[in-house]
Amino acid sequence: MPTKNELREHLHALQAGLSSMTYYEFLGVRPSSDYVAIRDAYYDRAQQLHPDRFVAFGAGSLQRSAYAVYKRISEAFSVLSDPHLRVAYDEARLGGAHRLDDVARARRRSPQERQLSNNFARIYFRAAVKKLERGLLRAAWIDVQLGLSLEDAPVLRELENRIITHPEGPASLQAEVFR
Repeated sequence: MPTKNELREHLHALQAGLSSMTYYEFLGVRPSSDYVAIRDAYYDRAQQLHPDRFVAFGAGSLQRSAYAVYKRISEAFSVLSDPHLRVAYDEARLGGAHRLDDVARARRRSPQERQLSNNFARIYFRAAVKKLERGLLRAAWIDVQLGLSLEDAPVLRELENRIITHPEGPASLQAEVFR
């Protein structure tokens, strides 16, 4: 457990890096890190640097610094934990950006995606929709089943039904589903 001075110095170092550090640097992970490493780093940093921890230091600039740093930690996790935003961020980072711009970060979810609370179920749903649009029924059905294994949501059940009853659906897919 860091001392108050170490915590204060760490906070000031991160605040100084707000305009120059990448999301990876902010969370203390490598660009090759997987979701679990990013999640763990986020929880560690969020717990260590939560603004409420700085109440004992007194109100003022230190607490404002904590809010700014905590906001960036949350932003970094939000971008790096979403596969689509992470790809967009990595491309922007190659161009010298340290943050993803507001417009790219504000990628809107469809009304169907908003019905899903599990981030991975949402990813499987999105993939299944794209595969169904391309006529890849079996691949879409597999993604829906993976999504349903994470969250039994009506939107996933509706998509599953669309795949099963698809007029061009192969008989083998329907036979497998109803076995």
